[in-house]
Amino acid sequence: MNNVHDYIIKSYTVNFEEKKIILEVSNDIKEKQVVFHNIFTYKFYDEMPYSVILDLEERPLDNFFSENEELLQQGEKSAWPIIYDSFGELENEIRNANVAYQVLYSSYGMNGWVLAKRVEIIDVK
Repeated sequence: MNNVHDYIIKSYTVNFEEKKIILEVSNDIKEKQVVFHNIFTYKFYDEMPYSVILDLEERPLDNFFSENEELLQQGEKSAWPIIYDSFGELENEIRNANVAYQVLYSSYGMNGWVLAKRVEIIDVK
C-alpha cells in the first residue's frame, strides 16, 4: 500500500465509539486520509510532529502474534487489549474478529500497527 510513501502525518484521531482511526497525511501536492475501520486494537510508537510514512503494509495475522507476543502477554496484567485469561483465548478472539494486521513504517517518527477489518485511503485534495 505504497500510495502514502513519503507523506507526512499531520494528525491522527481515534474514535473508540465508531472503532475508527483516521490519519491525516499530506505531501507537497496532495492531502489524504488513511482510515482504519472497525479497529480491534492498535499501538503507535515514537509519535512526533512531521513523522514521515515509509510504508503501510498488510502482514499475515500469524506475524502479529509472533511479533507482539511479549507485548500481548504483558497486556494480560492490565486487561489490554481485552480481558482474557490466556494467550490462546486472546488469539482466538482476534482471529474470530476477522481483522487484518496493518503495519505502519516510518522513515522518521511515528510507527506502529493496527488491527482493523479494513483500511481505506481517501484523497482529500
